Amino acid sequence: MIAVYVAGALIAAVGVWGLARLLTPVFQPATGALYYTGLAVSVLVWAGLMLTLHRMPAGVKKRVVILMTFAGGLIYVLEFYLPAQNRYIFFWRHSHTNAFSPMIEPIGDAYAVIFGFTLFLGAYNLARVHGRNIAARRPGYHNSIAFFLAFIAMMVFALWQTWAPKQVVIAHLWGIRHLTAADVWGYLFNSTYVPLQATLFSVLAFYMATAAFRAFRVRSAEAGLMMLAAFICMLGQVPLGMWLTHHLPLQGPLSNLRMEAMANWVLGVISMGGLRAVGFGILVGGLAVSLRFWLSLERGAFFEQEL
Repeated sequence: MIAVYVAGALIAAVGVWGLARLLTPVFQPATGALYYTGLAVSVLVWAGLMLTLHRMPAGVKKRVVILMTFAGGLIYVLEFYLPAQNRYIFFWRHSHTNAFSPMIEPIGDAYAVIFGFTLFLGAYNLARVHGRNIAARRPGYHNSIAFFLAFIAMMVFALWQTWAPKQVVIAHLWGIRHLTAADVWGYLFNSTYVPLQATLFSVLAFYMATAAFRAFRVRSAEAGLMMLAAFICMLGQVPLGMWLTHHLPLQGPLSNLRMEAMANWVLGVISMGGLRAVGFGILVGGLAVSLRFWLSLERGAFFEQEL
């Protein structure tokens, strides 16, 4: 069964590559009526494909998704690992891309379009959830009303300031003669959203402090070392710690005993080594998860059962 999937994915990758090479002139930039005609035809074709996929049996639908997922990842793998076509002019070697390189940019554009649709689906899902809260008057439904007001205001003025940034929205408001959509969007984003975001992070700082207090209870040698490192780093960041060792020279062996120097050493050497080790483990785990998604081994809402 795995061999059938691999063979099907290879055939799909080759077919996509050949189709892309044949349709390359179609994807050239266009303007005017040709652009809008191509856009309408693309939307209709894509809607037809999605409708066809939606009406397929569940087993066939899953297999199509598996093949398309594997073919999409396989194109990137082949483009990265296949050697470039080289040619020599006199004694200079000029490296060129391989056969799959021209497909990377169109596929990237397609991914950007799909990502835009996912944002639309996310906004639609939020609207459904908060709309149900308001309709049922569930506890906290006023937060849902605030969500709709903020969402509509940001969307309206963001689009307005993009399409017509110089048009006057309100005149003679508190002495302001010309209040444009860009001004209103700036007030909403810079004077409302940014302060709210800073307030949220400042509140989280108290939770981090309480978590640190619970974690820094010295019950073992490792906890004692962590407490010592945290104590050095905190003293190295505040004027009190610098004052305690200000009498030590700025140069020479004794300068390493200054509180700020020890804090920088803990942060730049000891902590950085641990962070790199953790980052390396995260990247290896991400590679494993990516391979599972690429090979459709990850089971979720769509693949809750084996085929």
